[in-house]
Amino acid sequence: MPDIALWNKCNNKCVMCTNMESFARQDSSQYRLKCQIEKLERYLKGQGQVYLKNSGLAGFISLTGGEPTIHPDFFQLVAYFRRRMPGIPITLLSNGRLFADRKFAGKFARLARPPFSVAIAVHGPSAGVHDPVAGVRGSFSQTVRGLENLFSMAGGVRVEIRLVLHKKNLAAFPKTLEFLLKKFPDTGSYTVTAIHYEIEGMSLENHSSVGLKFSVSSKVVGAALPLIKKFSDFRLYHFPLCQLRPELRPLARITLPPEDRIYPAACRGCRLRRKCLGLMLEYYKAFGDSELKPVKK
Repeated sequence: MPDIALWNKCNNKCVMCTNMESFARQDSSQYRLKCQIEKLERYLKGQGQVYLKNSGLAGFISLTGGEPTIHPDFFQLVAYFRRRMPGIPITLLSNGRLFADRKFAGKFARLARPPFSVAIAVHGPSAGVHDPVAGVRGSFSQTVRGLENLFSMAGGVRVEIRLVLHKKNLAAFPKTLEFLLKKFPDTGSYTVTAIHYEIEGMSLENHSSVGLKFSVSSKVVGAALPLIKKFSDFRLYHFPLCQLRPELRPLARITLPPEDRIYPAACRGCRLRRKCLGLMLEYYKAFGDSELKPVKK
């Protein structure tokens, strides 16, 4: 199933956002309730390529943005997607800020019947790290309160906390893990995913301030292994396996389609290749493949 851009506006201004500023300037009428319903019905009937990203992957659906929760018809859309695809896992990608309103979080939890999950980005262990990345003062406290509300709701909404790593927040990664363990000690109730940032949209525009090589991020992630082991479900996205400590390799997932990644010459002869994403294509264009070290044994 595809990634569906539910809304093109956002209440954050994240420095590593994968959308360009021009995305928010599009005519929002194409994302309203009626248009979203028409698009999905066409997709389900096989009437051409309706969605651009991951349209060929089956078994799940991602509701993205912008920020989906600020859509004027957010609750109607959640109810529609859940009703129209009752057995399909749905993941909502959000900054979590509107869930700080307990009534809002409660209504969402009632509508988002399983299998349904919400993936919320946390950019650091404090407002001092998180807010400059999100581009909005006070966003950290709202996001954390939103997580607290979702965890307190009865029902089947699964929570994933996403840590998108780049130059501005990498040093705080261990402290972020410590914060999560202290704030949300029941690690069996959520997933944590550490993601090496993608080079597109605003992250490409801000490359000089967020640019980060795997050889740097993998060392910090590797050093945090004792903390990572304390989480019940920890995952790594976008990391080539050769850059990770052997103990971390089972946590890595391939989540990008083939057209967004590449196996350069440096991958030849690597015994891990079949289970590895290789390099993100835009990363390869920016940094090349000199960091890769094929695993032969």
